[in-house]
Amino acid sequence: MEALGIIYAIVTILAWGSWLVPSQNVKFANEQVKAFYMGIAAVLGGVVVVLFRGEWGQLLNMTAWIPLIGGLLWAVSAYFAFVGCKHIGIAKAMGIWAPLNIVVSFIWGFTLFGQFKDTSLLLQLIAIESAVIVIIGILIIIFSEGSKVESSSGKKHSPLLGVLASCIAGILWGSYYIPAAYLWGVPGGEEIVSPWTSAFPLALGILIGTIVLVIVSGKSPRLERSGDYIRALASGVLWTVGNYGMLLMVREIGTGPGYTLASLCVIVNALWGIFFFKQPPPRSKAARLTLLGILLATLAGIVLGNLNALEGMSQVSLK
Repeated sequence: MEALGIIYAIVTILAWGSWLVPSQNVKFANEQVKAFYMGIAAVLGGVVVVLFRGEWGQLLNMTAWIPLIGGLLWAVSAYFAFVGCKHIGIAKAMGIWAPLNIVVSFIWGFTLFGQFKDTSLLLQLIAIESAVIVIIGILIIIFSEGSKVESSSGKKHSPLLGVLASCIAGILWGSYYIPAAYLWGVPGGEEIVSPWTSAFPLALGILIGTIVLVIVSGKSPRLERSGDYIRALASGVLWTVGNYGMLLMVREIGTGPGYTLASLCVIVNALWGIFFFKQPPPRSKAARLTLLGILLATLAGIVLGNLNALEGMSQVSLK
């Protein structure tokens, strides 16, 4: 993986793995409200970036607004994720949608962008095996604390609906960046609109979608304390930084490996949980399982991120 790809991967993993930390103790009316503040921060960040780079002219092209569809897809994904968590619990729901994100992203890489088309069969097998190991590692992390359904409302839960909703969330969250990626084509291809600029309409789509979610939920976005607004927006800023990193990384190394590496943010999130929030406690069995999952996913991620180098080595050895 080239230097830029490494930098973007690190930024994405650290930012997406940490974005929930600032607002961890903020009391949101529901998850839709939390997503709403993330959408606000994403739009504000997009405005700042486009102004700083002086790329407003690109937004005059109607094609540049295609990523707005991706933002709406993200919001719809969030809704189904909320439904999944409600009916089967966050551990099971995330255990379904996180691997699906990776699988769907790889499928898009093969079908839409022709990724791995000109690579050897050996490299294709290594890529698939690495993605599978990443998925296994993520599943170990997610299920290390068990998968009980938390139900404080006393309402009936539908496991089938929860699984179906989580599957839809996984498919859509593994696809939301595709409208933006369409504007760049394959890695190294001709660029219609830069990833920096395409992130703004994508963010606007997220904000529009989350506003609708809040209205439908009937909950007020008002927070208890003035400082909570700063923490909520800080979480949104971190997510936005990670989103820029992901878009730029996908632009450099492709959709399949790129989004799989982005999914390693679960590792950083797990480390925050163990060593900062003590959830699970550092010396517990759950923590040891989590660290095992982290090790597996990290090693597989390193291999996946260096596929180009492996291909180069194989070509040299054949000569």
